[in-house]
Amino acid sequence: MLTRTLLIAASLAIGGCSTMTEYGSVRKESLKNDQGHVIGYKEMLRNERTGEVMAQIALYTPVRGTGGEIVGYEEQARDGAIIRDLNGRSIGGRFSDLRSRGTNSKNKGLTIVFRPADAQQVAVTQPKIWELMASLSASDLRRIQ
Repeated sequence: MLTRTLLIAASLAIGGCSTMTEYGSVRKESLKNDQGHVIGYKEMLRNERTGEVMAQIALYTPVRGTGGEIVGYEEQARDGAIIRDLNGRSIGGRFSDLRSRGTNSKNKGLTIVFRPADAQQVAVTQPKIWELMASLSASDLRRIQ
């Protein structure tokens, strides 16, 4: 009993000493590939207390048209995804619908894209990681390292 009490007290003491580091956003810049498409963003974060600066990089998933060409990019969000055009502007979204997961476990949810009447149709495909890496320029790869 004494050992258990000491173990619980030590766990609480160790847990109380650890704190979450608070980082605030300093700036956010778009990452572009060689074609000029916005393929993600780099956010610079700074710890106000220690002055430590770190970079967080998020890459978008390509969305392909019916002919296989890239017509937009998909940014993952907590409740689905945001569909962006080649310039990085939001043009739609994908909403996760948990009700349909029971009958179709691979369902990604409902996708809504707002596009002009003369724009190409969007086909939903899963990109390959090598295609994503190939779309990065040498300077983007150096930034990631």
